[in-house]
Order: sequence, then structure tokens, then C-alpha cells
Amino acid sequence: MFARISAGVVSTLLIAATSLPGIAVAADPPAPVSTGDVKVAADDLDLLLKPLTKAELVIEADAWQKILQEKVREISAAEIAAGKAEGEARTKLLEQAAAGREARTAIIDRLNVVLAALRAKGGKSDDYDTYRDAVSGLTVKLTDAGAAWTGVSHWLQSPEGGIRYGRNVLMFLATLVVFRVISGLLRGVARRALGAMKQMSNLLRDFMINALHKIVMFVGFVVALSMLEVNIGPFLAAMGAAGFVIGFALQGTLSNFAAGIMILLYRPYDLSNTVTIAGQKGKVSAMSLVSTVLKNSDGNTVTIPNSAIWGGTITVHAEAA
Repeated sequence: MFARISAGVVSTLLIAATSLPGIAVAADPPAPVSTGDVKVAADDLDLLLKPLTKAELVIEADAWQKILQEKVREISAAEIAAGKAEGEARTKLLEQAAAGREARTAIIDRLNVVLAALRAKGGKSDDYDTYRDAVSGLTVKLTDAGAAWTGVSHWLQSPEGGIRYGRNVLMFLATLVVFRVISGLLRGVARRALGAMKQMSNLLRDFMINALHKIVMFVGFVVALSMLEVNIGPFLAAMGAAGFVIGFALQGTLSNFAAGIMILLYRPYDLSNTVTIAGQKGKVSAMSLVSTVLKNSDGNTVTIPNSAIWGGTITVHAEAA
């Protein structure tokens, strides 16, 4: 009787508390919306996550990490049991663990989509990334030849393992070949277009054609890396930082390089001209993007940085009749 009265009193108090202004009872945490189908296509998952806020994406990331954690737990249990079993039962458990690793890869792919969406909206994914990296990959005991062979052979034949990465390598190589062909076509077009510009020096023309080739191949390499499922964001950031450091260290050379471009573009002088530049007089015997080489009347060779030339007075002497 007392228990029934106490339960009724508690229920009445809870109802009264929730009806009072300023007093709220904690609600259940919101449920994730993207984990209903763990085999959802990555593109569909990305669209499903697009309307979510950063706080909602944290809930999705937690849910996918729990799914990954459970799958890793199943794999570990199968591997532990396989270590104690023998014969056909052991083989079956090893195959079960290998199948679990295949499913784990698929879950990690979905988790990566969620983490990318979280980062895009200002969220932090460091803890999730650390856990994912710690539990991913193929781990076999090299001292157990049977287990190692079963794990490796299953991985090689798995759509989420060897077949997947073999296809990625083929796509990587094919992308490089395609961009090499594109580069060759563009070089031919550029050579014909620049060849029609009679006022352009051969050195500048060759430089622009080679620069076009290198730019196209660099873009092709970056695209090819994405075929290997490499996150090219950190790679591009590292390239930008390295470019800044190299540019700062070679600022004098880059200054000569920029001046060389201007000299070759405007052509204030050409090969075999007798000029006075940077206080030196002589006949131009060679030109490059970083320097100009003069041969003076004494037979000496003088190399002058282009930055010193472009920033000063250039005198081109008339040829003797």
C-alpha cells in the first residue's frame, strides 16, 4: 500500500514539476538519422548529412563510431576464438574475422563521409580520426602461417580489400596516362599558337610550353592521388607551405626570374646586340630566365643577373655600318 502511494506521489510530483515554468526534465538525446542502413551509398549519405548542423553531425559521428567499435569488437572476438580453436572450426573463425574486416572497411568509408561533413561545418574530427586510424588496417600474426595466409588471401579477394585497391592503382596509372596525353595535345596547340607570335623569343616560347606541360602533369598527379583515396587536402596545404618557404629562400632567384620574363617578353635587346647594361658594355652572347651573358671587347665573359638589368638603364648600341 505504501509503495503504491509513494509511486503515485512521485508521479504527481513529476507531472507538477514539468508544468511549472522554468523547470524542465531532461529529454532523451536525439537519435542519429544516417545509421538506419549501414550499407547506404556514400553519395546518398553525403546528401542525407547536408542539411544537418554541426551539433547534429557530432551525433552522427558518435553513432557511426559506435557501429565501428562494435564491428571491431566482433573481429577481435573471432580472432581470439580462432587462436584457441583447431581444424575446420579455426578456419571458419578466421574467415569470419576476415569478413568482419571487409565490413569494417565499409563502415570506415561511411564514417569518413560523416567526418568530412563535420569538418566542412566547423567541427573537430581529431578524436574520431585517431580512433579510426587505430582500428583500421590488416593485422595478422606472422608467426601463424595459416592465419596469415587466410587473412591475406581473403583480403586480396575482397571487394573492399585487394580488389578495391588494385582498381585504385589501375585508376591512378590510367589518370597519369590520360593527363600525359592531354599535356602532349596542349603542348602542340601552344607551340603552334605561340609560333605565330613572331615578336616572342624562342627562349620565352619554350619556357611557356614547358611550364604548361608541368602544370598539367602536376594537376594530373593530384587527381591521380585522389584515385588512391589519398586525402589531397593536407597534401596541397603542405605544397603551399613548402612553396612559401622555398619562395622566401629563393626570393633573389625569383626576382631574377621575373625580370627575365619581362626582358624576354618586351625584348629590349636580343642575341648579338651590343649593349650597355648594369654598367657593363659588351655583345649579348647568351640569355636565360635568370641572367644575361655579355662578351666585352677584352674577350671577357660577364654574367649579369636579370633583376639588375631590368631595374636599370638599357642602352642598345647601333651596329657599325
